[in-house]
Amino acid sequence: MEEKKKSFKVPHSLAIIVVVMLAAAILTYLIPGGAFDRIKDEAGRTVVVPGSYHVVDKTPVNPLRILEYVFPGLQSAGQIIFALLCAGGGLGIILSTNMFQGAACTLSKKAKGKEWLVITFLMVVFALLCIPINLNYFIPFAPLGIIVAMAMGYDAIVGISIIMLGGAVGFSCGAMNLSNTGTAQAIAELPVFSGMGYRLFCMIPFMIVTIIFVVRYGEKVRKNPEKSLVYGTPLDFGTFDPENVPSFEKKHIPVAIVVAAGIAYMVWTAIFSTLSFAASASIFMYMGLLSGLVYRMPVNDMCKKFCDGAKGMATTGILLGFAYAISGILSAGGVMDTVVAAMANALGLFPAIIQAPVMFFMHVIINFFVTSGSGQAAVTMPIFIPVADLVGISRQTAVLAFNFGDGFCNFILPHAAATMGFIGCANIPFTKWFKYAIKLFAIWCVVGCILLIIAAQIGY
Repeated sequence: MEEKKKSFKVPHSLAIIVVVMLAAAILTYLIPGGAFDRIKDEAGRTVVVPGSYHVVDKTPVNPLRILEYVFPGLQSAGQIIFALLCAGGGLGIILSTNMFQGAACTLSKKAKGKEWLVITFLMVVFALLCIPINLNYFIPFAPLGIIVAMAMGYDAIVGISIIMLGGAVGFSCGAMNLSNTGTAQAIAELPVFSGMGYRLFCMIPFMIVTIIFVVRYGEKVRKNPEKSLVYGTPLDFGTFDPENVPSFEKKHIPVAIVVAAGIAYMVWTAIFSTLSFAASASIFMYMGLLSGLVYRMPVNDMCKKFCDGAKGMATTGILLGFAYAISGILSAGGVMDTVVAAMANALGLFPAIIQAPVMFFMHVIINFFVTSGSGQAAVTMPIFIPVADLVGISRQTAVLAFNFGDGFCNFILPHAAATMGFIGCANIPFTKWFKYAIKLFAIWCVVGCILLIIAAQIGY
């Protein structure tokens, strides 16, 4: 008799999130309870009062009751979830026209031997798009990135990276991010979007190392598909058969124009007005409706494809709800303020030249507890700005450290909306993604530390 070895099964992303929820509940027993006093500032934001930290009674969360935080988590993530459902419906209609599939395949044929140029171009485009626009708005584009990657012989991870990691650079450097940079600078009493030049400069080294990382992995997979981290893993991101590729035809041109106009309108709204999740959802639905009309798709077919597209985002929505439950558990346990206070007190113990990088890593740690960028700014900036003043770090540098710590960390956390949103769209196991992204995150940390040391030395 032959002994059959049981192969290791990669845990589902939902299982990993539940484990993290349990870990968060346990932390509420281990970390002392504490709180800052909070007040409303002139802009109506709730901020903490520096020096007001005080110990409070512990309110640990029973690990057996963690599922009670899922529904509130779904409510907290409601705007993102409903936007994804609407956007998924609109993209369901667009994808059914085969416009993107045909364009991707035509592009892959023309780029034969120079596929890396396509990756570079698209990553730069999404980096630029995410300077003014929150990356979460581009989660619905995940299937499109995968289609482009597979058409060129790459895997789903490369497809996700094109959009998510390209956008990560534009978002995390924070040149024009109103919710994160705007909030942090306002609390630091700096003009909103001041210091933009150095933030834009920071995008260059981050972009270079990110493109090289993705291209090197992609070329390895293209030469040997078995090198793919998701090789043999069943994925679900829509219908695309690399063996039976469509071509871009004249009938696809009107659809392409509609989609291009929709994306342009999103960018215009983000720069000159306010791009909310409600507005984003509406734009995607109009894109889908108009694409179906110019493609002369029967009404019943449009309705069916819309519902199918919305269904495809349902799993992603559930994952986001569970992920948001982690923050709910930590908040209920009263441990977040304790972590922030401990970090701030420890900063002064480090040599001056590395204090800015240390602040960066402190924000990485805090980001595990407070994944919301604007929420983290409201909690940490009133504390870290006075500390920065005392140790001699400029306020612009302190805000930049916050940007890096809050932004780049989001792409390795199992409860960050960006990570779970993108990999959830393709059902990529979080463990597979983490194995891939943690190496890039280490590179980002080195680049970020160098840029922060330079910022501190030039008096940014």
